[in-house]
Amino acid sequence: MLDIGFPEFLLISFVLLIVVGPKDLPKVLRSITSFLRKIKSMASQFHSGIDDLANEAEISDLRKEVNNIDKNSLIEDHVGEIKELKDDVNIKSIKNDVDDIKNANNEKIDKNSKSKVKNL
Repeated sequence: MLDIGFPEFLLISFVLLIVVGPKDLPKVLRSITSFLRKIKSMASQFHSGIDDLANEAEISDLRKEVNNIDKNSLIEDHVGEIKELKDDVNIKSIKNDVDDIKNANNEKIDKNSKSKVKNL
């Protein structure tokens, strides 16, 4: 918090001893420590109040939205995989259609060649 080393502490205590005097020094130190305790308690109350406000506000909603975004990204990944599978299926069906067309053409050629053989 405060970077006060031993030499600085000695200087401050020496100045305080000269200014206040040895008679009133314990009273002044008690008042300083009570003042510091009040400041620390006020700071902790302020911090806890801010945390409560933040939790009550939209931080919990933001966390839910972040979780939903993560879930949506997972869903989008799965949708992408499904689309890839769909494309693969479409390619397979196209190959099957091409094979069916080839088979139909081969059957026509076979029928035509059989009819030519019969005509001879």
